[in-house]
Amino acid sequence: MTQYDLVIVGGGAAGSEAAFSVADGGRHRILLVESSHFGGTCTNHGCVPTKALVKAAKVAHTVRSAGRYGIRTAEAVVDWPAVIGRADAVRDHMLRFGAQPFQEAGVDVRYPARARLTGERRLEVDGDTLEARSVLLASGLAPSVPPVPGLREAGYLDNEGALELKELPRRLAVLGCGPIGAEFAQIFARLGVQVVVVEMVDRLLAAEEPEASGTLQAVFAEEGIGTRLSARLQGVESAGSMKRLHLEGGEELEVDEILVAAGRSLGGEAMGLPAAGIDWTPKGIKVDEHLRTSQPWAWAAGDVVGGPLFTHVASEMGRVAGRNALHGTEEGVDLRVLPRVTFTDPEIASVGLTQEQAEQAGGEVRTGFADLSAAEKAQIDGQVHGYVKAVADARTGQLLGCSIVAETAGDMIHEAVAIMAGRVPVGEIARTMHAYPTLSELMRSALAEAAV
Repeated sequence: MTQYDLVIVGGGAAGSEAAFSVADGGRHRILLVESSHFGGTCTNHGCVPTKALVKAAKVAHTVRSAGRYGIRTAEAVVDWPAVIGRADAVRDHMLRFGAQPFQEAGVDVRYPARARLTGERRLEVDGDTLEARSVLLASGLAPSVPPVPGLREAGYLDNEGALELKELPRRLAVLGCGPIGAEFAQIFARLGVQVVVVEMVDRLLAAEEPEASGTLQAVFAEEGIGTRLSARLQGVESAGSMKRLHLEGGEELEVDEILVAAGRSLGGEAMGLPAAGIDWTPKGIKVDEHLRTSQPWAWAAGDVVGGPLFTHVASEMGRVAGRNALHGTEEGVDLRVLPRVTFTDPEIASVGLTQEQAEQAGGEVRTGFADLSAAEKAQIDGQVHGYVKAVADARTGQLLGCSIVAETAGDMIHEAVAIMAGRVPVGEIARTMHAYPTLSELMRSALAEAAV
């Protein structure tokens, strides 16, 4: 029986970072198993190709709206095969090295190969039985499909299927409006598709500040994206070449395609978790603060643990879990300062707590708010929707959270990240000069109000 010091299952962000963090030129026997493609969901079907589509959609929107800058243009013509071809090319550039870097670092690689736990410290990899002193599970999650009668029979797209479309549908329903649903809704709408979003809760991007939800709602309305909030989908049926959605209350929606963006879930049976005695739920594998599972020889990292589903979190978890698994250390992952970005236009970025979360945590909270219209840079660029909101501890003056909606919010949020990481009182930053004319002046204004 082949024996390893560490077997890593999954070559996405968490598994890759784990492998590189512990690779030692072959002094320890380390195996990385990947079933389909290196880079994980983000590189293959998420962050990388979808952000390439975000860019293409933004270019199309800019061409259509060029008249407000005094520029006359012909109508934008969307060449979908060329658009998706560019997204594929960007993805392929990121994946060009394959297994080679791991092998050069002294890590054995089985690819493509499927791994399944068969018992304590044992795995089966494409028919071969392996034994490992430690195992790190980093195989990610699969898209969730809501149990709506008729949905599977009628057919639907997930984030992967959306990237495999040969042509654009005329009408599209997006089920769910978290970050993935919001991004795809705007992408397809800007490329000429008639889009309607169906969301169970009463606002878009429910995890963000209410001001962010309201701003996105206004943007969607301006761009012709329909929304159905607090809506329950009771059933779907095929009607010729189209699909008919039946909503609670009697409304019917007729579309050509349905995109499901209702979260992700774990298929623990396929991984062999019951056979190995590892505790899990459909939301993810249960781990402690050191990313150790219910079994002392197994760790898990990345999306598979069901925590914040971000590539930068998965990468950090992978580094920590890899060292803990191989060397027996007890490092933890600090998620106090965790930035996140939804790449709509405008972008929606945040870090730390929302105002509601901060108030529920106890203590006195002060907030500062600066509307985008207060910045001359926004007027220059023609930006209409956005703001900066700061949430601070009234006693210590430390920043507890920040929410930004602006064209470049994903870059702007890192000033708040640095403030929180350094535990710098907001008043000190509010007294620091910010360049004019920039959107960063809004951060200074919001911090000054939160510091009063």
